[in-house]
Amino acid sequence: MERWNPNLFSRNGLAAGYDGKYVEALVEAGRKVDAREVPVIYSLAHLARLANVRYGDLHAVVSRVVSDGDFPYRNFTIRKRSGGRRWISVPAPALLSAQTWIAQRVLRDVPVHAAAYGYVHKKRAPLVANAQRHLGASWLLHMDVQDFFSHISEVQVFHVFKDLQYPDLLAFEMARLCTRVTPNRKGARWVRGSVTGIDSYRSRLVGSLPQGAPTSPALSNLVCRALDVQVEKIARSYKATYTRYADDLCFSVPQADRGVILALKREVDLVLRQNGFSSNSRKTRIVPPGARKVVTGIVVNGDRPSVPRELRDRIRMHLFYCRRRGIPEHCERKGFFSVLGFRDHLGGLIGYVRTVDPRLGAKLSAEFDALPWAPFL
Repeated sequence: MERWNPNLFSRNGLAAGYDGKYVEALVEAGRKVDAREVPVIYSLAHLARLANVRYGDLHAVVSRVVSDGDFPYRNFTIRKRSGGRRWISVPAPALLSAQTWIAQRVLRDVPVHAAAYGYVHKKRAPLVANAQRHLGASWLLHMDVQDFFSHISEVQVFHVFKDLQYPDLLAFEMARLCTRVTPNRKGARWVRGSVTGIDSYRSRLVGSLPQGAPTSPALSNLVCRALDVQVEKIARSYKATYTRYADDLCFSVPQADRGVILALKREVDLVLRQNGFSSNSRKTRIVPPGARKVVTGIVVNGDRPSVPRELRDRIRMHLFYCRRRGIPEHCERKGFFSVLGFRDHLGGLIGYVRTVDPRLGAKLSAEFDALPWAPFL
């Protein structure tokens, strides 16, 4: 997509017969948006053309013409590795196309706080980069934000688009496109001021970020910039290193004691509550000196990140029994439905190892490639 050009826009507008003052006002508005290095968009209809989506489909989503507001999403749950179930909301095709365009063209390169590592396009191997920040720590504090996406309001999303200099009405419409309605909630971030007088846009419910929408990850990072600033300030006062990978907050401290770590936790808990979040006490972990320290699935006890032993052992177990029993029998015993699915699963595990430990990953890849896959694919 070519960057917006004010000269060409002005010339084409005047040639099309539009009033000079009107064109001048549009150019000035476009300059403000363009200065943020995001696409210039003037209206919902303009966005629909850019995203190659029907305007009527987007207008229906913004208007929430169905009473429950869920018509553009397919909602279901998946099992969490830590137990319980997580709600996933997958947008309908037209909305998915619009959200994907917004995620890739508008939100992808907007700067986030340096402490944010999850869903950041410019950071390579973010899991490893996040873990590297905590190498050599004496103490670790892990905190998890409860129901992270669903506690980010449509109002906060509106301000993200407004900060990118989009007009109020369009920022409101884009916020509606990127959220789904939730039950009434209390607090300033759930109170919407008068943005538009359009009757069809009135709704007693305020939306939140759906987990499953392509826009939600980037928007969550942008909404949390202020939170990250506050939390990092607290971390520095304790001489701690702070990173956030989506809803996972991690603090590493070179020298401390349990009392200091608990004081750090209390201050962070307070800031989370002030920003409308709360920590999940069941997932809060304090890791003292001498214990194994794992950050986003990567061991950080030594001078370089390493793969957890249980993952290495699992991969080696698969490779060993594929050679000993044969690939089809091993797949059947381990409950895989197809050799192709098992091959993708094992290859993905080994690929992950390569990002953390290239030498070990290369060795496991060689063993993986040496298996007789061809007759079974």
